[in-house]
Amino acid sequence: MKIVCLKGGLGNQLFEYCRYRQLLDDGRERVWLYLDPRRLKSHRGALLTEGFDVRLPRVPLLVHALVLGVKLLRELHLFPHIYDDERDDCLLIDDYSQQRRFLTRAIDYLPFRQLSLSPSAQAVRSLIAATPDSTFVHVRRGDYLHPTNLPHFGLCTLDYYAAAVRLVRQQHPSAHLFVFSDDIEWARRHLTFPSATFVTHDPADADVVDLYLMSLCRHHVLANSTFSFWAAHLSAPGGITVYPSRWFADPTWQVPDIFPEHWLGLDTPLSTLAAP
Repeated sequence: MKIVCLKGGLGNQLFEYCRYRQLLDDGRERVWLYLDPRRLKSHRGALLTEGFDVRLPRVPLLVHALVLGVKLLRELHLFPHIYDDERDDCLLIDDYSQQRRFLTRAIDYLPFRQLSLSPSAQAVRSLIAATPDSTFVHVRRGDYLHPTNLPHFGLCTLDYYAAAVRLVRQQHPSAHLFVFSDDIEWARRHLTFPSATFVTHDPADADVVDLYLMSLCRHHVLANSTFSFWAAHLSAPGGITVYPSRWFADPTWQVPDIFPEHWLGLDTPLSTLAAP
């Protein structure tokens, strides 16, 4: 028996769901998906059902009780084989499952549902479809600016974005940029690329609408964010994908093994200063 915890924001939930589905499809043992109420509440719940055609199973009370019991054992440092994620025989999988080996069937597991798009989002979708070398540029700020997060995650610098766009335009000079950000006004002030569309948020659109629109682009410039990772991973093959290979500002944090070999990693420093 295995229990996979679903927690964190949308990007993390997608990794965890893929691991759950892979275990389920392998059929070697019974598998449950446990929706962690505390760690989902801080990220507005199980967001993957907003944008993806997936069905989350009902969790029996016995599974809830087992998870609470295993977490208590973990607090007491007893019977570590039950909750050690690195062991094949563990019961509770409570890590973020960020490994390439869990992503081999992600496209099949995560079809987008029919999203309700605002008129502005529909217009962006049409523009992307009409642009042969559409390229998303994702700028993540938001929660990364919090003093407890900034030293660990860091922010992609303007030098990184300039180098990444240069890599794309070396092969596709006519690439048109679609800039997505949780701080679009900051991006508009600081990213001065020619031929760029800055995508503004409509209050009627869920966050997953940005991920969906980004996934329609042919080429991709990622932030150090699982959100933009998934937008690139779920897009059609054949484009150029550039990502920051350091991924975390904290040197003690390990870079996850999630990036395909053909993606282009730029080894540029991340900033731990919140530029105005």
